[in-house]
Amino acid sequence: MSQIIVILGITGVQGSSVADTYLQTPGWKVRGVTRNPESDNAKGWAAKGVEIVKGDLDDVVSLKRAFVGVDIIFGVTDFWTIFKDPESNKKKKPGQELVEYCYDVELQQGKNIADAAATVPNLFRYIFSSMANATTSSGGKYAKLYHMDSKAEAAVYAQNLSALSGKFSQVQAPIYFQLPWQWGLPTTPKKTADGTWRMTGIGAGNKGIPFGHVRKDFGPCVKAVAESEPNVNLFAVGEYLSWSDYLRIFCETQGLKYGGYDELSYDAFCGLLPGGLGHEFSQNVLFAFDFGYEGTDPAVVKPEKFGLKMTSFRDYCQETDFSSILKDEK
Repeated sequence: MSQIIVILGITGVQGSSVADTYLQTPGWKVRGVTRNPESDNAKGWAAKGVEIVKGDLDDVVSLKRAFVGVDIIFGVTDFWTIFKDPESNKKKKPGQELVEYCYDVELQQGKNIADAAATVPNLFRYIFSSMANATTSSGGKYAKLYHMDSKAEAAVYAQNLSALSGKFSQVQAPIYFQLPWQWGLPTTPKKTADGTWRMTGIGAGNKGIPFGHVRKDFGPCVKAVAESEPNVNLFAVGEYLSWSDYLRIFCETQGLKYGGYDELSYDAFCGLLPGGLGHEFSQNVLFAFDFGYEGTDPAVVKPEKFGLKMTSFRDYCQETDFSSILKDEK
């Protein structure tokens, strides 16, 4: 008899990676949860054999229905979906920062997933996509990194539920390889007047930042954790790259002339990305420089513990279509 893994956010980057992994694993059926089962993305997964069910992270009852009879739950929340929702600006309290509102909503969603998971009688493992607690790890220096602390606090909440004792583990995603260039950020490499390519970012250009090919490698990391003992905290980092090395490898693989990296101040970066987005991104990088992206918890392990081979940035660049930002080369 097949076992069942239910995947929240199956149409997202992390959920899709987990789905790919378990669709290729004999003896497993995949159930995907989405707010809109009629979307093209959801229908695409259904065509691959995924059982698609409707569920909403704000609705615990819908999550309980989606979790009936499952063996493994993969839970993930998305701060940025809340941030981009026009309704969030209407729902936040008067004078409340949008990013603080997003923190409140995401933390509650994380608690909702844990509460629903706690009702599954024969659950083997609940794996949550978490992040480090920036406030705790930094001793208060980075006390308002909302998109990190919300996930960290949701993980602690799950750990403290007696019904999930001996059933919980977590996996932390690194910064996505595609984030600097695919999301319209100031970090997107650009061609300059002299024909070279330059990159703008926050912080020094020679310090390592943890990146990874999350769409490809995150699923195998989740599977490795699921097959291990409980209470694992895996940081699924692929490669540490400085901003300068990121640009250099991008240029080398695409046949472009390397120009160099330009550092922006925190205030300048926030000016380019208002509304708290610049704050969250820049503080995220600076926190990683100071305390490690995965925080200071000594229990955190990395992929090599499980013998996992992670994709290098060079390999990612060689297999990725960058045509959306290479149009200047035409």
